[in-house]
Amino acid sequence: MEFDRAGFDREVGLRLQRARRERGLTQAQLAQRIGLPRPSYANIESGRQRVPLDVVWRAAIVLGYPLSALVPEPLGRADATPLAPFGPLVSATESLGFLSSRTMSEESGS
Repeated sequence: MEFDRAGFDREVGLRLQRARRERGLTQAQLAQRIGLPRPSYANIESGRQRVPLDVVWRAAIVLGYPLSALVPEPLGRADATPLAPFGPLVSATESLGFLSSRTMSEESGS
């Protein structure tokens, strides 16, 4: 299977643009919040620049969207069994914007 990098970048850019507009933010506001210059962010939205994963991750946090809403599913995944975490997720590390994969027993030392 060949990966369409340009198509992927365009799709992620469109999803970011839609989410940003739904939240009522300008490109400059979102770019500042995720730590990018506005022209770089504008290039990402338009699909002219590769989309680094950490940029999508930070945008997801700021916009309040799950990362999966901003990244397209690979072809052939729509009918596949959904991916599940390896174990129960316990606590959110809100300041970092991700869920811990430690289990209750690991946290309590049991």
